[in-house]
Amino acid sequence: MMRNDNVKNFLIQHRSRVNPEDYGFSRRHRRVEGLRREEVAQLAAVSVSWYTWLEQGRDIRISPAALRRIGKVLQLSTTEQAYLDTLIFGHKSGPAQQSEVPEEAMAMVDALSPHPAFIRRANMDILYWNDAARQHIYDWSLIPESDRNSLKLLFINAGYKQKIYDWEQAARHSIAAFRAYYAASQHAEAFEKVVSDLSARSELFREMWHAQDVNKVGAGNKALIDSEGKINHYTYTSLEIESAPGIFVIFYLARQR
Repeated sequence: MMRNDNVKNFLIQHRSRVNPEDYGFSRRHRRVEGLRREEVAQLAAVSVSWYTWLEQGRDIRISPAALRRIGKVLQLSTTEQAYLDTLIFGHKSGPAQQSEVPEEAMAMVDALSPHPAFIRRANMDILYWNDAARQHIYDWSLIPESDRNSLKLLFINAGYKQKIYDWEQAARHSIAAFRAYYAASQHAEAFEKVVSDLSARSELFREMWHAQDVNKVGAGNKALIDSEGKINHYTYTSLEIESAPGIFVIFYLARQR
């Protein structure tokens, strides 16, 4: 059921974002924003009924070429197309998910002090952190292991939420990155478990998840509010551990404003 709903919501959301005038259609006399189903079907050279069934998440025969044509009409990015491919065709088989963090990775994170650093899975489960991360980001040891997840904390932990400057932008960014990692992962169940838990516990998450944004970012900027109310700015970098696919070291570097 989750797969069918994800396909439906993703296609509807992205269809609504396309300007009909980009394809020579008038924007007048439309009950909804964006392209109509029949317009997507026409532009992608598929039948209207077939596209309707696809958008409804039905089990129909789908070729990669047809899905790419639809993605082109909907103006999907490479990451968004990969996410749609994953929803339709599933994840490729791969090695079992790494259950333990390599000792060398933990030693590296410890050696990065006084800079905050931590280790997490692609689904944003937090696995290990150094003392600087505990002091400047969050002390994950204070919460149940099942909630040690960056995305969960943004929505269900008031203390963590208060530390995030421009929380809404950070939350939307995290959801978009989560979707991108989900598309690339070979272990969908780890992501779906997070989504199911958050959907049951946070109405705001359900609303933001429905936006269907996808964006893969391996580096960027972060602003955190300390206990004295001061805003501290960092750049961060995410590095995947080659010997443990799906596990990442996240490194924060303070920057001057």
